[in-house]
Amino acid sequence: MTATEVLFGVGVSTAIGAAAGLAPGSVPGVLRLAARADRNGLGLFSVSDHPYVGGRFDAYAAVGVALGGTSRISGPANVSNLPSRPAPMLARTVTSLSALTGGRIVLGLGAGGLWDAIVRLAVPRLDPAAAVRALEESVTLIRALSGGGPPVTFEGEFRRVHALEPAPVAAPRIWTGSVGPKSPR
Repeated sequence: MTATEVLFGVGVSTAIGAAAGLAPGSVPGVLRLAARADRNGLGLFSVSDHPYVGGRFDAYAAVGVALGGTSRISGPANVSNLPSRPAPMLARTVTSLSALTGGRIVLGLGAGGLWDAIVRLAVPRLDPAAAVRALEESVTLIRALSGGGPPVTFEGEFRRVHALEPAPVAAPRIWTGSVGPKSPR
C-alpha cells in the first residue's frame, strides 16, 4: 500500500450485543460484518480499542478471530490504546497476527485520549506532550522488536527492555491516530 492509496472499509462495533447473536456487536454480528466486507472487496475493517469498558470485546481478540474468517481484508484496532498495551507485548501480538494472517494486520496506534478511563487500568496518567513522546518511543520499540536481528536493549523515558529477542516477522504497517498539528510531527 502506498501513502496515496485509498482504502474503503467499515468500522465494526466491539459492543457485546444482548440479542443472542442478532445484534451487530454480538460475536456472530462482528464476524458476519467482517466477512461481508471481505466478500464485497472492502480494503479493511476496524474495531475500536477500549479495554477499560467491560461491555466490549478485546480489540485484538476480535481482529484476530475476524481475520481468521476472511481471506483478503486487512484489520486494525482503530487505534490501539497504547497506554494500556505495553509496546513489547503489542509488538508480539501484531507480529504474531501478521504471520498468522499473511500480513493482513495493520497497527493503529494512539497516545491515549480518555485518561480518566485509562488510569482505572492502573496506568500512570500522562499529560498530552508526554503521551506523544511515549507513542514515539513505542513505535521505535515495536519496530526494533520485529524483523529479526540481535536482542534489543532500549532505555527510553517511558519504555525499557533488556536483551529482548525480536520476532522474526516484520512489523505491520503502522497508522497513527492523533489530534492537532503537533502530534503527527
